[in-house]
Amino acid sequence: MENIEPLPDRCRLFHVGIPKSGTTSLQVAAAANRSDLLRQGVLYPGTQINQRSAVLGFMGRSWGWGKGGATTPPRERWDALMAEIEADESRRVFFGHEFASEANKATAQGFVEAIGDRCHVLITLRSFGAILPSAWQQFVKAGTTTGLDDWLHAVLAQPPDRSVTRRFHRRNDQGGVVRRWVKAAGPERVTVIVTDARRPELLTNSVEQLLALEPGTLAADDHNGYAANRGLTTAESELFLALNRAIEPYDVDWDDYERIVRFGAQRRLMEEPPSAGDRLILPDWAAARAAERGAEFAEQITRSGARVIGDLSLLADEPPSRSDADQPVAEVPVDMAAEALAGMLSAGTWRGPDFEEPDEAEVATRVAQVPTRRLVRVTVRQVFTRLVASIKRGFARGRAAVLPASGRDRGR
Repeated sequence: MENIEPLPDRCRLFHVGIPKSGTTSLQVAAAANRSDLLRQGVLYPGTQINQRSAVLGFMGRSWGWGKGGATTPPRERWDALMAEIEADESRRVFFGHEFASEANKATAQGFVEAIGDRCHVLITLRSFGAILPSAWQQFVKAGTTTGLDDWLHAVLAQPPDRSVTRRFHRRNDQGGVVRRWVKAAGPERVTVIVTDARRPELLTNSVEQLLALEPGTLAADDHNGYAANRGLTTAESELFLALNRAIEPYDVDWDDYERIVRFGAQRRLMEEPPSAGDRLILPDWAAARAAERGAEFAEQITRSGARVIGDLSLLADEPPSRSDADQPVAEVPVDMAAEALAGMLSAGTWRGPDFEEPDEAEVATRVAQVPTRRLVRVTVRQVFTRLVASIKRGFARGRAAVLPASGRDRGR
């Protein structure tokens, strides 16, 4: 294990991602051990698993899909977070969210200035070849209808097709992410940790040392559940991809999709170990191209001057691959589909994924969070539907009244 010097007292360690590099595991562990972190001199602010809404509020970035239901948290979320941080005058602070990896130069600079002189930026990275299938899965979980191979051709093209999952490119240009934050904070205030599948403890051990925490404080008990955002199997991915394609033509709002599909079907499946299907594997051409890109990132990061913990050459690791002749999953097990449907039904009745008794306070909170425009749209739609139905009933009654008896008989 590397011996890492702790950051200065009262340092504010801002973890900006990138996604799929162990961020969720760190967040889950920190949230679960808030009181223990406080005892050891580290504040993990807020009450949620992470500080996503505050980060989005600062960036002015929406959460959800643009066709309906996307919302942007108010800037006051960030202000409240900073007020809590400013009120603690003795501890180190650990906070952030991986969406900050999307920040452009000006926004990164704004973050650093808002956090203050004690800001230190943490960037966690992972082999680009390993990130690609994981990133596609995340977009599937959020409603994409683009299959893996088509998606890979778009994001790995030269130049890439940025109309396909456009945010992927900014957050996963690993060299660009490091350069932007080094420019904003200075190389002496940026630490990069390269995660290593062969040494999974490297990430948590390193962050514990940076924060002067006792060994094991951030070791998550469960790396496979929904909270830890475990990866989907090929069968699970194809199930939700097919669902996304089936609902694409219809007016489905993000808040409905999130509550019923994400918190219902996906959560019910992901709370359990994978039941069927192999892990996603890149085609040969994509694995080779990913390794090339990873090598380019490693060179750029070396030149940035940021402190690096771990082996940068891992970014260029070529993952296991398959030939283009391999076909995607055409069928999914019936019991898997049934579990997903059960999760959707449960969530649709406000009982989470497992038919628990609904929490009235949580239901009230979620309803209160539904944007006014959504409530208006639903209300107008219901009124219009009822009006049309009423007109049809009236027309049918009037038509029946003028038809001769023989005509009415023929219509039965």
